[in-house]
Amino acid sequence: NKIKIMKNMKKLLLTICLLTASIITSNAQIKLGYINSYELLSIMPESATMQADLQSYAKGLEGTLEAMQAEYEKKVTDYQQNEVTYTDLVKQDKIIEIENLQKRILEFQQSAQQEINEKEQAMMSPIIEKARKAIQQVAEEGNYVYIFDAKDGNIIHADESQNILPLVKAKLGL
Repeated sequence: NKIKIMKNMKKLLLTICLLTASIITSNAQIKLGYINSYELLSIMPESATMQADLQSYAKGLEGTLEAMQAEYEKKVTDYQQNEVTYTDLVKQDKIIEIENLQKRILEFQQSAQQEINEKEQAMMSPIIEKARKAIQQVAEEGNYVYIFDAKDGNIIHADESQNILPLVKAKLGL
């Protein structure tokens, strides 16, 4: 519910920005544009290649995890079938062995997920940079002052001539 509200608020903010900008545009001839960066990234061939590579990498990790889980299940089954024949010392040793394996499996799952996330970020970074450069080039060639991302309402290009920081600093005596 909160996510839906946040999405609606972002859309409302984008609409307000675009309406305000269109009013300004009609008076000052400021050129605006928007793009859905998610859609752009999803249609870039590099994204499909990256997804395939990432899935292949994840399958390798999944194979390791499945082998660990099979080993765990085998040890649990073996313990359950032979528990009555074990001495207390052997039982304790087997329980510790099973618990340690369970702990290793959980740690592996967490590490694997973190590694996949890091790999995805590293692989996605050059694709995002390529898209960003293309957006910047289109903005400069088309004389766009602002370009908004329709996905989240963020400004992804702003002409530096619109930066009022120097004016605000002067106003504050900084």
